[in-house]
Amino acid sequence: MEGPAGRDRIAWISLLLLSLPGFAALAALLFTWMQVGQANKELRLGEQGQVTSRFNAAISNLGSDSEDVRLGGLYALERLMHDSARDHPTVVSVVSAYVRRHAPVRAGAAAKPVSADIDAAMKVLSRRPPAAGQQAIVDLSRADLRGWEPAYQGDEIVRWGGAMLAGANLSGVNLSSGKLRGAVLDGATLRGTPLDGADLRESTLDGADLREASVNQADLGGASLNGADLRQTNLTYANLSKSWVCGITCANLTGTDLTGANLAGAVAAEANLTKAILCWTGTMFIGSVDAPASPATERVVRSCATLRGADLSGALLTGLDLAGADFRSANLTGADLAKADLTKADLRKADLRKADLTGAKLSGARFTGAKLTGAKGLPASLR
Repeated sequence: MEGPAGRDRIAWISLLLLSLPGFAALAALLFTWMQVGQANKELRLGEQGQVTSRFNAAISNLGSDSEDVRLGGLYALERLMHDSARDHPTVVSVVSAYVRRHAPVRAGAAAKPVSADIDAAMKVLSRRPPAAGQQAIVDLSRADLRGWEPAYQGDEIVRWGGAMLAGANLSGVNLSSGKLRGAVLDGATLRGTPLDGADLRESTLDGADLREASVNQADLGGASLNGADLRQTNLTYANLSKSWVCGITCANLTGTDLTGANLAGAVAAEANLTKAILCWTGTMFIGSVDAPASPATERVVRSCATLRGADLSGALLTGLDLAGADFRSANLTGADLAKADLTKADLRKADLRKADLTGAKLSGARFTGAKLTGAKGLPASLR
């Protein structure tokens, strides 16, 4: 008879023999995994080689004398941008450079129809996948884009967040509802440009020409407008909270319509607002939802810019209609409010030290908590 040690050896041998098929299967699985990994690696290398070949062919086409060939190159780059996420930034950079080269701003040059290749290039930049905006920067600095007509992308026209558009000429280009947050538009020409509802938060528009532009209900929160030309610009109900209207130089606000605009926390020290429109009174005909067939009721409507917490120190507000305006906590030190209509204006906690209120209409104005030391033209009840 075998002893305990012999039986243990037999058990171990039996277990080993039973495990051999499992070990073999495991080895086969490991070998297969290594083969698949190698195949995937070779496939990726092959795909990358194809992408490189497609990219080089498209770039070669862009240099052709034939517009048709150039168009093919642009659309090939667009397809490549959609197929290869890693090549988004490169394609955007190349197409942007193409536009800058073929449509540069030239002093005194008259507007002309946009060529087919420039229109195609702009469509490529506008139609790029949303993810591309996270990685690539559109650079159209000093490009002349007058006459270009963007196509809608859902509820927006262009997605140019953070775009470099300094010195570009975008006069008349419809950018309504465009996504331009953080865009650099210093010195850009936007005369007569529709920007209604556009997202321009934290953008820089220093020295930009926005004369007669429509920026109704646009969001310019935190934007910089130092030295911008805003003559006759429509900024009604726009958000300009915490924006910079004045810095080294102030924006030109002659005829600027700021009715209903939000200037809370805006910096407009030394600004000349004497020819700007900050409040508006008009009539509206309002119908009944419950009885749409009934005659509309005429109502008087009053709307003013919100200037709560704004820095208006040293600003010129002489003779302006500011009745009912919200100046709570605003900095109006040294501001010229002579002959301004401040009827029922809210000036609670405003800083009016050394401000000039000579001849101003102050009936119903609220001054609770306001700083009035050195202010001129105050009624006896406030001295």
